[in-house]
Amino acid sequence: MIPTPLLHHALRQRDRIKLNATTARDFPIQNLRTNIKPADLDSIFQNQETAAHWHKTLEAITAIYGTTTALGGVNPGDRRALYYLVSALKPENLLEIGTHIGASTVFLAETLRQNSATARMTTVDILDVNDPKGPWKRSGLAMPPRDYLQQLGMDSRVAFCALSSAHYLQTTTERFDFIFLDGDHASSTVYNEISWALRLLKKDGVILLHDFYPDAQPLFHDKTIIPGPFMAVERIIKEHPEITVIPLGQLPWETKSGTHGTSLALLTRRA
Repeated sequence: MIPTPLLHHALRQRDRIKLNATTARDFPIQNLRTNIKPADLDSIFQNQETAAHWHKTLEAITAIYGTTTALGGVNPGDRRALYYLVSALKPENLLEIGTHIGASTVFLAETLRQNSATARMTTVDILDVNDPKGPWKRSGLAMPPRDYLQQLGMDSRVAFCALSSAHYLQTTTERFDFIFLDGDHASSTVYNEISWALRLLKKDGVILLHDFYPDAQPLFHDKTIIPGPFMAVERIIKEHPEITVIPLGQLPWETKSGTHGTSLALLTRRA
């Protein structure tokens, strides 16, 4: 039996060795948005009109999707942050890497519906998340993500892709205003995903990371750390100092384990 801290250290070291062995990539930033500041995010998350719409949205989705606090996937506070961000930034074409049970997918799709008659999204997972034995079944949900979206009247807005992120990001001809990376969290994977994602951005597009732990330090009471995204971004910034990251930090509402902290972070570039 290996003590947990020692095991985590060993896993981080293995991840770092793999990242260091990863071939350096280009990071084209010409379409990455520059005009987002922490103060702008504070304004977005404190918007009272958005808050009123959020509570109605949560009630409507929960009536069909069920209680959103115990199903796994993106935690309820982060789903609310996604709603506020997409409400403010109003992307017309959104990409999500890492569908899992669709916990974030249904909220992203509903936000797009509220924003625009034409807004749509693509969600990518290495598994067929709508398979009869998919992640939704193991998580205790009554039906797969596609069926929930159909009941919510949003299935036509969401395209599901059962592909690896590497395959999709390197072969798609689509372009996106907003890319949410929440798939494989290995540092080498995130490093590559960000390079590929930058090529798919429309002008003034944004990339949002999940499970970004600043300085690879715990954010929650359980002391869990997922170091990969931070390690990847740390290397990217060393290689390309014009790129920066804005952790969303503390949100005005509860997220996980009785805290207000979030592991969401926006990738941006220096003006």
